[in-house]
Amino acid sequence: MQKLVGFSTILLAVAAFSTPAAAQTAEPAETTVETPAATEAPRAAPMQIAFVVVLNEGKRLSAQGKYYDAALVFSRILEEADETEQFFQEAEYELGVALYKLEFYVSAFGYFDRVVDTGPEHIRFQQTLPWLAKIHRKLPGEKNTLFRMVSYPSQAYPPALADELNFYVGQYHYYEGNLSGALDNLARVGPSVPDMYARATYLKGVVHVRKNEAGPASQAFKEVLRYLEDHEDEVRKAKRLSEMAIMALARIFYSTGQFDLAVKYYDQVNDDSEQWLDSLFEKSWAYFQSGNFARALGNIQTVNSPYFEEEFYPEAHVLKAVIFFKNCHYDEALETIDPFYKDYYTVMKELNVALEAHTDPADFYNYLASISVRAGDYSLMVKKIFNAALADQRLRRLFGFVVHINREMNQLEELRKHPIARGMVDFLVPDLVAYRALTMSEAGKLARERLLRVHKELKGLLSNALRVRFETLNAQKGILGSAFLSEQIMAQAGEVAEAVVDVEHYQWPFDGEFWKDELGSYYYPLKSLCIAK
Repeated sequence: MQKLVGFSTILLAVAAFSTPAAAQTAEPAETTVETPAATEAPRAAPMQIAFVVVLNEGKRLSAQGKYYDAALVFSRILEEADETEQFFQEAEYELGVALYKLEFYVSAFGYFDRVVDTGPEHIRFQQTLPWLAKIHRKLPGEKNTLFRMVSYPSQAYPPALADELNFYVGQYHYYEGNLSGALDNLARVGPSVPDMYARATYLKGVVHVRKNEAGPASQAFKEVLRYLEDHEDEVRKAKRLSEMAIMALARIFYSTGQFDLAVKYYDQVNDDSEQWLDSLFEKSWAYFQSGNFARALGNIQTVNSPYFEEEFYPEAHVLKAVIFFKNCHYDEALETIDPFYKDYYTVMKELNVALEAHTDPADFYNYLASISVRAGDYSLMVKKIFNAALADQRLRRLFGFVVHINREMNQLEELRKHPIARGMVDFLVPDLVAYRALTMSEAGKLARERLLRVHKELKGLLSNALRVRFETLNAQKGILGSAFLSEQIMAQAGEVAEAVVDVEHYQWPFDGEFWKDELGSYYYPLKSLCIAK
């Protein structure tokens, strides 16, 4: 850590420049705030001149890379000067720059935020925009930088940053539900920055999905895949973005009833992808819709394997029971639905207790954080709930942002060990504490909303499970209604329930033991037992 100079030392230097004549001998520079003109000097208060000189000294220190010292100078100006003065605004901006250089990104944003809040009349309003982009690169979970970028018209974007800023502003409009505004900004993102162009094109597809525009959405996702073929090395996390586009296309084809095409795209997700398990589960639905029950059950076998026991796919059990029911395997349907209902009814009650006990967003955040830290103290079912909550990418980013704020606060507390820096630390920490509280509250609110949806979905699944159980019992008694009889798959003469094995595959009977290299390749031969009457 570099040596810190005292503010009193700088004030001694100010005394030497406290007259207009002496002030004019200061070496001019582009970053220097000029002292009052000679004709105005008699009216200028000595302290104003002193503050200007101190400001320029802070800039000199900053130019030399002595950002701790510079930050001390700027923070003292903000503590003691009148905020209507030009040098106050200059110090506000310069403190943001110094804090950014010190990697105190959240604290830096606090001062750039004040600049933008003042508006175009602030002398550093325009120069602050690039710093907002820089901070957002460092803190992608921080949404307030996006909010402040919206304060600038697109004509004010520096040419070198125009594509990036249009993407960020489009992203903000999407988060806020302004889909037309999002498309307007995203359409302005050109290929000058390949990473931004690929992400903007993908987000355009997502916006079209939200607008129920399957055609434009699929075109956008296909454009992402075509673009990544030629620019993979220029796009961050290109593989993940490609997989997301593939999954999006599969879901579009599924939603439009093109189940074979959906399967084709789901098959393109490799087993080393974080999207793989989702692709297997969703593909089981596509197989179900197209009548390929053996492959649907095979995929569900993987999803329900011990390798993924902490993952949350309750719907897989209901789908499995429905397939058995439709093919008149009533005993298997009951053997599937009964333990599912028992286990997940307990989960729903446990989740309901948590939601009722933690209604305050900040309290709910602490509840989830406690599960993360002390996962071993909780049941497997609660872990599944936690995984379901964190499946939301936005929520994960907020959790990550809280971690960053805590890290920044710890860095400042380390800095407090230097007596000369204590004043600046005391100046910065309260804003960080308030910022952390707001972020924790936002994360808790979002997590609770997410878990309320999980609770609602689980309640619906349990209701469907009871319905399947009721109709299965009716079928065993021979009193199944005509509506359900029409859904059953009647056995066909000469029907074969075995897998077709080609020269590139080998059939190995499943003996109840799961092997990692077998996951995703299970085939559950199922012959309908339904007989037409």
